[in-house]
Amino acid sequence: MTIVSDHMDSKAAVVVKTPLKFDLDIKTSGTGCVKIQKIDCDNCRIETEMGTSILESIKSHNICVETKGGKVICLGTLHGNADIHAAKKSSVNIEKLQGTSINISTEDGLLKTKYLYAESSFLSSRGGDILLGSIHGDTTLQTKTGNITVDSSDGYLHASTHQGAIDVYVNQVRKVDLKSQKGSITVKVPASLKAYLQLSGSKVDVSPEIQLQETQCAHKEGHITITGHLNQMNERNKWIKADTQDGSVHLKSQSWFQSIKLQVP
Repeated sequence: MTIVSDHMDSKAAVVVKTPLKFDLDIKTSGTGCVKIQKIDCDNCRIETEMGTSILESIKSHNICVETKGGKVICLGTLHGNADIHAAKKSSVNIEKLQGTSINISTEDGLLKTKYLYAESSFLSSRGGDILLGSIHGDTTLQTKTGNITVDSSDGYLHASTHQGAIDVYVNQVRKVDLKSQKGSITVKVPASLKAYLQLSGSKVDVSPEIQLQETQCAHKEGHITITGHLNQMNERNKWIKADTQDGSVHLKSQSWFQSIKLQVP
């Protein structure tokens, strides 16, 4: 179905009702927006120029969204392998995403997810911030000038930024690798976490409530590297590495309740 008009105003809308299980391939031009609700399909593809894409409660083997300048908003739960790309200053805001393989990118816009469950995820931005809530699985985060924030990480996590700061809470650790060239790195962990730590920066600050074992400290050309074990000396398969060339590294203790930002009246 193709709809073409030179005189369609901003209030015009096209409503299409389909069976529950129905593949979608939707493309709009100009400021045309797309809203999809409660679809179960094998393939769901959306392509817009400046219009907003809204997906709500979608279950699909493959979800592909591309926009040249519009927002991407995902409500409810999206089930499926997702491939989402937003150009220019377009933002991506996802409530809950669950799949096997996730690939999301922005250029200069915010990339935000509240819940992310995936075997493998790759999220990137050229200049926008990456703001994540609770993430599970093997996750790679990359941005050049933006900041990276993770409220809760369970699994393998690799995060890197050139100029931005990194702030991560690690509640269940396998391997965590954090790198920044010029920004600071803040790692927050529960007091009971067991892991090997390697922290490197122009300054390394470890909170007094965190007790490291077998601690070693090395200085080289204004760069400090501290290594040690947190709560268990023989744990080498679970580790956290934080490395910033020009910034500082902060290791802090934080409880799970603090990580979900509960406000006590």
